[in-house]
Amino acid sequence: MKKYYVKWLGGLLVSAVLLTGLPVTAAAADTVERWRVHEISFAAQGEYADPFSEVELDVTFTGPGDITMVMPAFWDGGGTWKVRFAPTEPGNWSYITSCSNTSDAGLHDQSGLFTCVAYTGELEIYRRGFLKTEPGVRYLMYADGTPFFYLGDTHWSMPSEPFDDMFTTIVDTRVEQGFTVYQSEPLGAGYNLADGLTQDGLAGFADLDRRFGYIADAGLAHANAQLFFAADLFYGMHDGYYTEEYIQRLSRYWVARYGAYPVLWTTAQEADDDFYYKADGSGQQPHYDAAHNPWKIVAETVGACDPYRHPLSAHQENTGSTRAGNSEFHKLAAHSWFASQWSPPLKKAPDFAVPEDYWDNSGGKPAVNYEGRYENLWTRNFGARAQGWISFLNGMYGYGYGAIDIWLYQSTYDVDTTSNDGIDTITPEDKAVPWTESLYFDTPGQLGHMRRFFEGMEWWKLTPRFGSRRWFLPAGGAAYCVASDEKNAYVTYFYQKTRATGTLLRLGSGAYQAEWFNPRNGETVPIGAARPFLGMYRIPRKPDKSDWVFTLVREKAF
Repeated sequence: MKKYYVKWLGGLLVSAVLLTGLPVTAAAADTVERWRVHEISFAAQGEYADPFSEVELDVTFTGPGDITMVMPAFWDGGGTWKVRFAPTEPGNWSYITSCSNTSDAGLHDQSGLFTCVAYTGELEIYRRGFLKTEPGVRYLMYADGTPFFYLGDTHWSMPSEPFDDMFTTIVDTRVEQGFTVYQSEPLGAGYNLADGLTQDGLAGFADLDRRFGYIADAGLAHANAQLFFAADLFYGMHDGYYTEEYIQRLSRYWVARYGAYPVLWTTAQEADDDFYYKADGSGQQPHYDAAHNPWKIVAETVGACDPYRHPLSAHQENTGSTRAGNSEFHKLAAHSWFASQWSPPLKKAPDFAVPEDYWDNSGGKPAVNYEGRYENLWTRNFGARAQGWISFLNGMYGYGYGAIDIWLYQSTYDVDTTSNDGIDTITPEDKAVPWTESLYFDTPGQLGHMRRFFEGMEWWKLTPRFGSRRWFLPAGGAAYCVASDEKNAYVTYFYQKTRATGTLLRLGSGAYQAEWFNPRNGETVPIGAARPFLGMYRIPRKPDKSDWVFTLVREKAF
């Protein structure tokens, strides 16, 4: 390792490399904002027939307090390798490269300096730092420990969305509507990895680069699935071109290109636990079984290569097949949150066994309802809105919304059939709505109301009470979800088509304030002071037969 002589002269950073006499490769005056991507290029002096497979390049970054982070670099065509790094602390940083071909003087033992300064913008993801998880904490949080409210929008065919007309418009609009997460898969990406990662495939990665960059610059966390659709990996292994070593190289490459952005890794579509594998061959197509799932290799490699330890999951099969209790990925050291697929019933209280499974068997990891019914495909406005409230009040501290022609652009999947979510019928005509209309459905704005409601209290302290009669007694067939912060605050969501409610139990002494919240327009209807009797409070009838949220907050509780 080189040793550096660094000092300040009149505000100018002056540096020299001692012992070796080699020059640094980046200007000493380079400054980078904290948590923002800093890209450094290196030019190989050697020639390689297959650069992706022949060369492995790591860059070790050392920062204030001897922070050390090792970031893999990636081949970006010709003789160019790049590293992307987002410094985590303000101050002076140095770096040095380590190449598998130590004789390549353009790649090996290259060094440099830069200075990290405070982020001066308004985006929370950079003011507070990338997302993380902590053992035993059931919600995602920023690097500084602030709870993160997960409200996602789904884009399985992100690369297929026309960049200037569609992609940027949706990102900007979802930010205005209050979303915090962009959920994507690379369906339609402009590369073919079946014959290796070649020069021809780099244009597809360059297109993803600008999309990842745009999402980050909009302030959204990007929950992205790696590489390609889940089934592709099975066929590639079956045909022999996706070897374990190649899978590891591809996974490392993904981290190198995108790990310095504010991301969450979701690994693959329904990969947990085995993409609906059927041992008797009755599946729609041949798959891998859970024990031999190659996406585990992806998850483990991504986790090992990622110096930021971004939250890592695997998108799960529907909850009728896979939950926390039988998750295959839960066993992996890199796994840190659950990306559930739950479509709760809308006519009655949910099957509480589903969220209770995550609460009891997750090991305290965050669970997000990552995929439910998509609006104007399998549900309508009510169902898409209700899923969000049902998820949050049942301990899934995150919700992934999706709308027709956005969740999968120009999709033909299930669009010629009539669907029913138990409340509403969705016709082929409903499913023919283009993204220019579905982008402005009422639901996204209503989910923004939901976010503002929860952020008006310490929502992360709410504990779901599921169907426990110790906390709530429903009346008249009420469909409900209830959560409370011990005895300080109670939130109950009623969504059946009657005005029935029920009785809250286990309340404390003293006065509470009660009110109704309208999830359709974000307005409140005050009720006023409420005093429990023997620890009980009977909730007034709903204002009308629509869905409503009732809150009871102990005075001076917050």
